[in-house]
Amino acid sequence: MTELELIFKENAADIEKIHVAAQPTRLQILNSLTKTEKLYATNLGKELNVERKVIAFHLNALEKAGLVKSEYGLSYENRPSAVKYYQLTPKGRDILEKILNMLKK
Repeated sequence: MTELELIFKENAADIEKIHVAAQPTRLQILNSLTKTEKLYATNLGKELNVERKVIAFHLNALEKAGLVKSEYGLSYENRPSAVKYYQLTPKGRDILEKILNMLKK
């Protein structure tokens, strides 16, 4: 068995998560979530200059992969409103670090 085959065999569960995360907008979202405890789609959209609908689409994919998690809370930005906050999971942080390490090589 080659070294590359061994790497894939040992990390088979992470390969799919890396595939989900390794998209430019999703990497930006994951990176933004490393800088703060939690954000919601509108804030991420403003920060990344991407439409909220697009951000929500990517957040959904990241959440299904277990890289981010969500919870409902209140925002007091303009007026009190219910929002869905997103946080990076430990697995999300791990996958982001793996991708960044691969890009450095």
